[in-house]
Amino acid sequence: MSQIRFAQLQHPVGQGGFHTGWLFESAFPIRIDPLQGTPSFVWAYDCGSDQLSILRREIKKIRGAPINVLFLSHLDDDHVVGVDKLLLAASHVDEVVLPYLNDDEWALHLASGASSGSLSGSFIDLVSDPAIWFGSRGVDRITYVESGDEDGEGPAAPDRIYPIDPDGRPEAVETDTGKRKPVKVGWTRSTKAEDSDGDGGDGGDGASSARAEVQIAPAGSVASIHGADGIINWVLSPFAFRPPTSKLASFKAMLISKFGSGLTAKAYADAARTDAGRKDLRICYDAVWKTHNLHSMALYAGPAVPALGKIPNTSWHGNFLRRVVQPGWVSTGDFDMTVKKRRDRFIQFYAVYASMVGQLSLPHHGSDLSFHETILAAFPDLSFAIASVGANGHGHPGLQVQAAVEAAIGAGFVRVDESASSSFEIQGTVSR
Repeated sequence: MSQIRFAQLQHPVGQGGFHTGWLFESAFPIRIDPLQGTPSFVWAYDCGSDQLSILRREIKKIRGAPINVLFLSHLDDDHVVGVDKLLLAASHVDEVVLPYLNDDEWALHLASGASSGSLSGSFIDLVSDPAIWFGSRGVDRITYVESGDEDGEGPAAPDRIYPIDPDGRPEAVETDTGKRKPVKVGWTRSTKAEDSDGDGGDGGDGASSARAEVQIAPAGSVASIHGADGIINWVLSPFAFRPPTSKLASFKAMLISKFGSGLTAKAYADAARTDAGRKDLRICYDAVWKTHNLHSMALYAGPAVPALGKIPNTSWHGNFLRRVVQPGWVSTGDFDMTVKKRRDRFIQFYAVYASMVGQLSLPHHGSDLSFHETILAAFPDLSFAIASVGANGHGHPGLQVQAAVEAAIGAGFVRVDESASSSFEIQGTVSR
């Protein structure tokens, strides 16, 4: 195909996050809310909200669509509580992408839930055996992305992709049914299979023994998208970040004092099924952590290679039509931009795409406590800074954040809340 037709949508789910993106090889509808037509490739980023009825409304809008890749920024309820329903609503989910978590880091998320009172049986089952939890829900593959940290570990930039290669581009191949080969995702670095010590049980929730394949992608890996004619000019580039090493070490010491050494994630999950185990996890968490924003994975979705000049696109904020000059979108989850080392790593990592970013989803629902104005300046053609927010008692979005966005040259503040008319969507075309 000579052009990539794309659409990206921030769903109005209230205090949470649900983003979907769509690529089309042929004509596509004026709007994708709700879905009409047949997309060639679909990805999603998070699916959660504190307002569950609103979240269910949005999931219904894309019922029956296949999802090629689902990225989960982190495991807080307001970002993942709808994943189960999304997997049921989708016709199929090929791959789920998460930040890599070792056994102690899985325990950290259990301890966070125990501390906040949000720990559910379903989440305990997930930690006990993610391959069964996702596999029993129809997911083919789990990919863990290795994380960087603020001490400089990890690559400074994502892998580069150069999709336009006329001499090396393969001819389009038809399948046995006479249709063109499907669009699919591929990672730029060799992934390695994660050893699984699961016993083929039911994950604690009566699920079948179906297991998802599990693999690990090195930090800096980029999900390239392969069409019938070869790699196309659109990438999904995650940047995962882990908590400070010193805090993780302190938390591990607390775990050892309460549970002993060498425990697996499954063992911590089994402990979390008891009152005593949840109490000890809560003690470990409260002794070390002041916030439950532990890991978070950002995602760039947009062209791999910049075009010459601007790329005009169309956006809607509800029914209000706007123009956008660049198609790239950076989602941040609950990424903490107040830590300078962490912020600098984020800006450095995404500098290769900076000129193509027109949309930035603000970290942590536009919280003043997770924001720094330098992230706006990092994207020179930024059109919109988006706060995914609903009724809350945390002061989201922050007044300082809104003032900083309005003061930024060319950038506008967009609030996407629980009102269906607040949805924000962009669409356009990008040359191969």
